[in-house]
Amino acid sequence: MLRSWCKAAAAALVVLPICAAAFEAVDVLVPASGGLYPAYPGDPVRPYSVWAQAGAMYDTNVLRRPSGDNHEFVTRVGVGGRLDQRVVGRQGLHLEGRIDGYLYDRFNELNNIGYAARGEWRYAVGNDLAGGLGGSRRRYQASLAEIQAPVRDPIDETTLDATARYALGPHLALRGAAHWIDYVRSARPFFNTRTTIVGAGIDYVTNIGNAIGVEAQASQGNAPVSQEIDPLGLFVNNDFHQHDVAVVGTFGVTPSIRVTGRYGRTTRHYTQIPGRDFSGPTWTVAAQWFPTPKTVLVVESSRYIASIIDVGASHMVVRGYAIGPGWAVTAKLNLQARLLRQNQSFEGDPLVALGLAPLRQEYFRGLRLGAYWEYTRRWHYQLAFDHGTRESNLEGRNFRYNAGVAQARFVF
Repeated sequence: MLRSWCKAAAAALVVLPICAAAFEAVDVLVPASGGLYPAYPGDPVRPYSVWAQAGAMYDTNVLRRPSGDNHEFVTRVGVGGRLDQRVVGRQGLHLEGRIDGYLYDRFNELNNIGYAARGEWRYAVGNDLAGGLGGSRRRYQASLAEIQAPVRDPIDETTLDATARYALGPHLALRGAAHWIDYVRSARPFFNTRTTIVGAGIDYVTNIGNAIGVEAQASQGNAPVSQEIDPLGLFVNNDFHQHDVAVVGTFGVTPSIRVTGRYGRTTRHYTQIPGRDFSGPTWTVAAQWFPTPKTVLVVESSRYIASIIDVGASHMVVRGYAIGPGWAVTAKLNLQARLLRQNQSFEGDPLVALGLAPLRQEYFRGLRLGAYWEYTRRWHYQLAFDHGTRESNLEGRNFRYNAGVAQARFVF
């Protein structure tokens, strides 16, 4: 129960993008019948699903530059599917994947094919022990808000995961997890990172579904290619060790208000140039209020430290929040809105620690409006409007954009 609610919080906080493509404005939309609203409980999940979709986007500043004629019309076509299959007893197999092709009208150099695939063996031993063993692979284009140029710059992400949960009774459980994440950016190999994460926790769940727990995890990051520092001609290694300790929980404050999240402390230490180390509080919190069975107000807040492959192997500290309503007009039509704010501080940059560059500070503000229309069980339509601005203390990194997206999906 606790882990599922924490995953829900993480999914909600995806709407705080570091600089996501405008197509994400439709990807995060959910149907009214998806189980979010009490008025429309979700249907039982089918053991498999296959879909195909096609969409178009117009972006007034696709290269995220401060000036110039950077408008673009982008077409996306993709297919995907999911399979959940019991194999032996309660042992099951989960497979999912998608592939998308992106075609740019003006900046043809950006045409690319992205994909994502995941497989997981979900096991159960007796009545007390359960977990999963899995892995994933993903390819995507580096953020245009970072490179600000019509350059094809693919990133490959590979992960391996192992999780386990052991019930000590009806209310108490121990859990553990191990993750290995490998980022490869062939165009800029000094940004590559490999991270190993090991964690454990203990949770207490009440009879009504409230839960509280404590977790700790240790991470080791390896940057195999050292970063060159100009004008000194130095090569800096970005390997790091990170430790996190946090309290996690989910609470039904009232029948119509639920809060889930994590609050803790993160410490990161670099093997070279320790002046960029980090130690401070981090959190992810999401609250949902259902004033009526067909409406919801979502409030989200987060502060975290991350190695972002789009930016580099060193870290940045991100703090943001989002707020927005949702309205299931009917069982077929869902309207959503989000107001976003995010502050990015690039404290892990070795140039800053060496006094060769100012600390980069950037502020992102965004507004998203979206509609999901489930015309029939097979035909789904999505519309979204995305507006964003970024202010930076470095020259040439401010931008403003407006984007509109329309997409149709056919579910087989």
